[in-house]
Amino acid sequence: MSDVSMLAPQEVFKYFKEISDVPRASRHNEKISAYLVKFAREHGLEYYQDEALNVIIWKDGTHGYEDSDMVMIQGHMDIVAEKTEDSAHDFENDPLELMIDGDYITAKDTTLGADDGIAIAMGLAILDSTDIPHPPIELIVTVDEEIGMLGANALDGSKIRSRKIINLDSEEEGIITVGCAGAVDVTTHFPARRQLAKGIKYKYVVEGLLGGHSGSDIHLERANAGSIAARMLLEAREAVQLNILSIAGGRATNVILGKVAGEVIVAASDAKAFEESIAATTAAVKEEYRTSDPGIRVAVEAVGETEEEAIDTACQDNFLKFVLACPAGAQHYSVELENLVETSHSIGVVQLEGDELITRSMARSSVNSRKDLLTRKITIIAEALGATVEFSGAYGAWEFDNKSDLLDVCIKAYEEQYGEKPVVSAIHAGVECGKWAEKVGKIDAVSIGPDMSGVHSVLEKLSISSTERTWEYVKLVLAHCK
Repeated sequence: MSDVSMLAPQEVFKYFKEISDVPRASRHNEKISAYLVKFAREHGLEYYQDEALNVIIWKDGTHGYEDSDMVMIQGHMDIVAEKTEDSAHDFENDPLELMIDGDYITAKDTTLGADDGIAIAMGLAILDSTDIPHPPIELIVTVDEEIGMLGANALDGSKIRSRKIINLDSEEEGIITVGCAGAVDVTTHFPARRQLAKGIKYKYVVEGLLGGHSGSDIHLERANAGSIAARMLLEAREAVQLNILSIAGGRATNVILGKVAGEVIVAASDAKAFEESIAATTAAVKEEYRTSDPGIRVAVEAVGETEEEAIDTACQDNFLKFVLACPAGAQHYSVELENLVETSHSIGVVQLEGDELITRSMARSSVNSRKDLLTRKITIIAEALGATVEFSGAYGAWEFDNKSDLLDVCIKAYEEQYGEKPVVSAIHAGVECGKWAEKVGKIDAVSIGPDMSGVHSVLEKLSISSTERTWEYVKLVLAHCK
């Protein structure tokens, strides 16, 4: 079978296929938001669409559940738009090309968008159903979650009617998430003055890294292409004169930076020393990450002699020093929950924009004071090197409530279906439940989802069998919400 829409549960995968046909990269939510509004109208359901393009759809409870507490089903419509180097996919116009590989669904040469298309698919399947017992439902689908929860931040809290929340943005079956880290996007602006440089132009690239989600994968000690590129160029600068012509890598702050490429000018007399330095750094990096990130590739290619405007030596050195020296990866682990990263920082974007060298990163922590301390450290380093710093998209940690009626329901339903207890835990990645708590006050929330892996990368895949089991579980939970 090659048609995803025919997989079981068909009522879910039908919508997953339809959603995958609608372009929905972050910042390009118009088409998927319109699709959701069209669904609501065709089904005669009350809906709300705000200026940010968030969509809320309401459905009454089924017979016997009319007076039950309303339950929010919640996810986000945007996806991280990553693709292979040779892919011609246009995320603003092309549908995703879904493929079935055994028990998994993948996408040809791109991210799959199961994060968080599976939430939309399950939510629509519930709204479309006539035979699923459920309380009154409030489906909330937000825009631009992947770039700082911008949609959740923009949504008018007075429009939210429910206080019980089932967020479907988790990625591991059998785990009920009851808390998450808070986070903030950090952008640094370094001046990029120019100076005339003469020598041999080289193209350089750092690629082949696994990348991944800067929250859920940060503990895996994967390499960051920005750090490697900065190290490579700084170590070369100790032996040669070079000036950056260009540098670019990454699209989103919540992705571990997987590739950086650009051009430099190296003094002709230093060409051999430059190539030797790059080779030495490459060998060291490949050895350091031989287990956690074995596919690293660093390459330089001489283009020819040139004389042109390049980045001033002092400006580029300050920028590279910051990228290399600022806190990176896991900074603290929880002493209460085993193997849980508490605080981290990861650069997701490096680029030259006009007269500025820019980094965009995300600082996370489940302890708000430690998040504040981390951003203070980053600011001190950046400002000492001549940069300005700005913060955006901040959200607080979602703190666990040990008196959760919804959690009790979820545990009971899980034991009924699986014959064992679920794992109840918190995660280091961000979940929008924290935003709902900020907007409406006390909430009773859980986050669940089917097995998927490789999210935010071209390796993303979704388990078909896990999706089927999770769908049955979601229905059972709703049946118990009476």
